[in-house]
Amino acid sequence: MLAKGGNRVLSGGRVEVHLGLLNGPLPQLFAVCLDDTGRLRAGPDLVVPSERSADGAVEVVDGAVRIDPTRVDPGIARVVAVVSAGDRGFAGTEIRTVVRDDGEEIVAVSSGFSAETLVMAVELYRHQDRWKIRHLGEGYANGIVGLAHDIGLSLPTPPDPGHGSADETTGSAPDFGRPSTPGPTGAPAPTGGDESLSPGSRIAGVLMGLAILLFFGALALISLPESGDSGVKCGTEVMDADDVCVTDHTLRHTRDEQADINERGDFLGLFCFVPLALVGAAIIYGSVKKDPD
Repeated sequence: MLAKGGNRVLSGGRVEVHLGLLNGPLPQLFAVCLDDTGRLRAGPDLVVPSERSADGAVEVVDGAVRIDPTRVDPGIARVVAVVSAGDRGFAGTEIRTVVRDDGEEIVAVSSGFSAETLVMAVELYRHQDRWKIRHLGEGYANGIVGLAHDIGLSLPTPPDPGHGSADETTGSAPDFGRPSTPGPTGAPAPTGGDESLSPGSRIAGVLMGLAILLFFGALALISLPESGDSGVKCGTEVMDADDVCVTDHTLRHTRDEQADINERGDFLGLFCFVPLALVGAAIIYGSVKKDPD
């Protein structure tokens, strides 16, 4: 058992990090790849399910973060496994992390949460040309907003201030903004004077909105419930009537229970990703509409 704050040297081979709740539904899992200052370098370094990092070394698949330390970009110093519970939070629950390294299993249990809705469970980090695993168990009450502030991830603000801002979002789906340092295609927001958009700003806005719309629209489609003929899935396997779905050797679900869990996951994906896709559409609309005379 790896205590909170404790660390362990890894073998250097591929590592799998599995996370789950000991007494609750499966949370949403993703990973962030940070530089030696603890900042996110670019959007692809924030990895969501079924995606890979820019260097291809980190992916989130089948409810686990898979990491190949030999392929991690030299500019990446830390890979953090993050879980989000949305508005329900982690109060009264325990997060069980199982790190599989060259046949060995390292277990870490995080508990004592109150208002946290997003938790950094464990991290892999470089130390004198070797990789170690550290048990973090630290979280944010304001979810992705708190994490984004610490790692330099810029969250987009909806165009209509009457309907709140991105700072009020604590949902389970991470929002793919860009790092807070403007990139080569970024355009600084106007601070006063002439508020009309230049042609370059309009093009940049349309491209950014289109990227958000397509990305989160695709994730929403992936979250659509599968047809009845596809059966109830446990990971990548289809369950028979008398099967039991086992998660991390501790969480066991019957076929009906797993069907309910899958349906909740599908609904949560639609609930999170469809509004974010609409934000992209709103950005496109705001970029192409004519300025008032």
